Amino acid sequence: MTKFLKKIIKLIINKVNPNFLRKRELKNYVKRFLPIEFVEHLRKLGENDTVIDIGANTGIVSECLANTGAYTISFEPNKKALAQLKKVSARYKNIEVHECAAGIKDREVKLYLHKDVGRNDNDLTQASSLKSDKPNVSKFKYDKIREIDFALFLDSLNKYVELIKIDIEGYEVELINHLIDNNSLNKIGKIYLETHETKFKALEESTLTLKKRIKENRLEKKFIFEWP
Repeated sequence: MTKFLKKIIKLIINKVNPNFLRKRELKNYVKRFLPIEFVEHLRKLGENDTVIDIGANTGIVSECLANTGAYTISFEPNKKALAQLKKVSARYKNIEVHECAAGIKDREVKLYLHKDVGRNDNDLTQASSLKSDKPNVSKFKYDKIREIDFALFLDSLNKYVELIKIDIEGYEVELINHLIDNNSLNKIGKIYLETHETKFKALEESTLTLKKRIKENRLEKKFIFEWP
């Protein structure tokens, strides 16, 4: 089959059933990129569940979550990524977008951007961080954004959260310690967490200490660290 014919077929399918191709793309993404435990958890989600995506970026994981029917709460502070996330959320009634960083205090902070932002057209939004010493960000390229106290947010939510995915480029140590300090993990099922100590050497000791604290508090069954 020629590329031209494939393109025509794709256009026809998209016109007849615009959701068909997107659902197939999501299925391929889930199969290729998401951890097995997370995929298995996705299969168990339904309309009665609430889930949270912290560091939602352009919304691919949020969409996978929302596609299960679960009410999906997404946090993303990067303005460029947020524009794409909003396009995703516009297609779903069950995605709630928060234009801020889920953190430890209610305040205005700097979101440091990748050092190559503005030099090329690559999508570098995933690298942005609240940590100015993260190796691939620039201390001189940043956006001023809003951070909220996520422990207070969970308290105000006043419901059981089936899962939380956290990918916040180094700030996870502060966030998880804050949640433990405030006994905020009681109403959370699983936390799928990416830690960054292998590429962010300054986090090695604090990440190890955090993992020990999680174990000491008998919370290890809540955490899955195998996030891509």
